[in-house]
Amino acid sequence: MKEGKVLVIVRPQFAPGFLLVGADVYETEDPQRAERKVRELLQDPGDYHLVVVDEYLAERFSPPVLSRMFSSTEPVFINVGLTGTSDDDILREIQRLAQEALGYAIRIDA
Repeated sequence: MKEGKVLVIVRPQFAPGFLLVGADVYETEDPQRAERKVRELLQDPGDYHLVVVDEYLAERFSPPVLSRMFSSTEPVFINVGLTGTSDDDILREIQRLAQEALGYAIRIDA
């Protein structure tokens, strides 16, 4: 299986935990900037196979972009709620959602 990169689109306060586990991070507080980044990735995912999106940001995306995200297979998008959770809880949730979306388990080295 070809290895790919993970990109996390997240508010700045959550970025350090993802950087520590080796994910690429796109930081923004602005849902419109996050949506533009998602549109770019839908056009050209580059090396990214998995894109984790802060649910707070994704909830504010336009319906057409959300629809394209959920139907995309390259890259696969998953939304993760981040408020009030520990880094370990977030990583477990990402692994669970990725397995559900991909049909097989992924390992995130922390």
